[in-house]
Amino acid sequence: MRRLALILLLLTLPGTMVAQNFSLITGREPIASLDGLWRFHTGDNPAWASPGFDDSSWPVIRSDESWTKQGYADYGGYAWYRFTIQVPDYRSPVALLLPRIYTGYQVYAQGKLIGSAGSISTSLAPYFAADPRVFHLPSGLAGPSSIQIAIRVWEYQPIVSWVGGGILTAGSAAGDPALLEQRRDASLKDRTHALANNYAYSLLAAVVGLTILGLFLLRRKEREYLWFSILLLAGAADAALTVAGWGSVRFLLFRLADELLVAAGLLAALAFFLAVLRVNRSMWWWMAFGAAALSPASVALYYLQLGPVGVSYALQLCCLLPAYLWIIAALSTATARKNVVARLLLAPSLLLYGYNTFASLAKIRQALGWQSRLTPPDATILQRPFPLRVSELINDLFVLALLMFLVRRFSLARQEEERLSAEFEAAKTIQSLLIPPAPPSTPGFAIESVYMPAQEVGGDFFQILPGYDRSLLIVVGDVSGKGLQAAMTVSAIVGALRDSEQRRPADVLTHLNRVLCGQIGGFVTCCATLITDDGALTIANAGHLPPYRNGEEVPVSPRLPLGITTSSEYSELPLRLKPGDRLAFLSDGVVEAQSATRELFGFDRTRAISTQSAEAIAAAAQAFGQEDDITVLTLTFAPAEVLHA
Repeated sequence: MRRLALILLLLTLPGTMVAQNFSLITGREPIASLDGLWRFHTGDNPAWASPGFDDSSWPVIRSDESWTKQGYADYGGYAWYRFTIQVPDYRSPVALLLPRIYTGYQVYAQGKLIGSAGSISTSLAPYFAADPRVFHLPSGLAGPSSIQIAIRVWEYQPIVSWVGGGILTAGSAAGDPALLEQRRDASLKDRTHALANNYAYSLLAAVVGLTILGLFLLRRKEREYLWFSILLLAGAADAALTVAGWGSVRFLLFRLADELLVAAGLLAALAFFLAVLRVNRSMWWWMAFGAAALSPASVALYYLQLGPVGVSYALQLCCLLPAYLWIIAALSTATARKNVVARLLLAPSLLLYGYNTFASLAKIRQALGWQSRLTPPDATILQRPFPLRVSELINDLFVLALLMFLVRRFSLARQEEERLSAEFEAAKTIQSLLIPPAPPSTPGFAIESVYMPAQEVGGDFFQILPGYDRSLLIVVGDVSGKGLQAAMTVSAIVGALRDSEQRRPADVLTHLNRVLCGQIGGFVTCCATLITDDGALTIANAGHLPPYRNGEEVPVSPRLPLGITTSSEYSELPLRLKPGDRLAFLSDGVVEAQSATRELFGFDRTRAISTQSAEAIAAAAQAFGQEDDITVLTLTFAPAEVLHA
């Protein structure tokens, strides 16, 4: 009330009060403080820079706090300050030190422009004069002199109700330029010292974020590494932006970049928790995601000057709140269901997002000017060696907890990979024994075979089983799926074939079907062929590609694949080979090979090359674009070798 009464008195009696004359003569001090009463007037007139202008009718206000607090609430636009400095010898260097003055300003000495900072012309996207500046006064006159200083300020309207208009703090001074520059540098050093944690976090988060991104590139299926790296890199960029400060870029771009980075980090957090908790995208998740994604649009409010920065900031926080609440609710629900991952992440996440929720509500009330005892709990808890605030400590603990979680997860994944690798190696060894690289000796038949698994171990198989009566049983098949499970199924099939005394193709398929039904999750296609030494051939097919005879597909009737139902029956097709006839047995890896343009190798190309060697057929399919295991077995009937024997 006393301050209000004083302001009213100053405004009603402008002619009886004079602005303070600041003297460097009295006491011969090298620096004189300029904090005090300055003449002030809203509006804009170039004549107000003149040293001869009569400003005695102007009111006076204090120069160590904003005009917003001194009767000019919510005023934005142009305004002028005027005061006088007494110097002992105008030939000696003299300078002015001015603190932060939002948004921009020009400084005149004796009517001459000596410098400026920030945006001084009206703009929807201004630069801000965010740091103290030193301005050198002109020299050249002898003897004691009186220097008239005029400061023309332009204040960006949306910022006025948030931080105030004009000069915001004490610290204006005049005197020795070197000493003033030291004082300015000390002020900048204090700011740098206060932002040391932001600087350290920016570097650390960038290094760790890039490292986690590298892990994702090695493990692309585990998207949580990608989301966590984005969360860290967005935080690193935002911390670096804070260190750079408002004066480095236009204020609009600064706020937009800040809000985009905050939104990107929160969207990545939503995706991260969705991935690690293995939950579905619910309506609530999409609502939280959409609100967070829209949060940067709040910048448009003050870009279009539809409202102050405080209202825009409050709107941004309101858009972020649903994401905080979804994360807390999802982790709490998963913890109640005894989810191990949720138990590990609940405490650090509840600390961060619970704090953010509480702080956001407090800041929203503060930004909108609502009275409340609820204040943002962001006290400085450590001063040495660098200031550390509550919010910074909580954020650091959250990132550390997530990093430890991912390191533990990666370690467990590596152990599992090593175990699977050992199993794959064992399966590969077993498969190499079950499917030998070279066919056995088969008098009367010239056989070639090629086996190219798409992975370390495959699901294709073939067996060449000579009989005591010089007959030859050939079984070719394909297990659905790939990898270790398919390889284990192949091992079971080959074992069942070798343990069976069945030779008739239909009986062979029936036996394998009984073995596989109820034991595998998928199915197995298989073609069994029995050839006697006189060329009599019998074929039974269970959903496999029919063989080719001399470049033409054998018209064998396909039945259900193995492992689907125990009631399957398999018919046989009798044929007779002539000397020189050639059979080609293939897996679907040949027909389904795909080019870079996703074109299939197809049946026409397969039929056209079916008379070539097994090596040539397999090489053609692989060169076209291997997608699946490739198996090719060719047989040429050569009874002359039997007679010769």
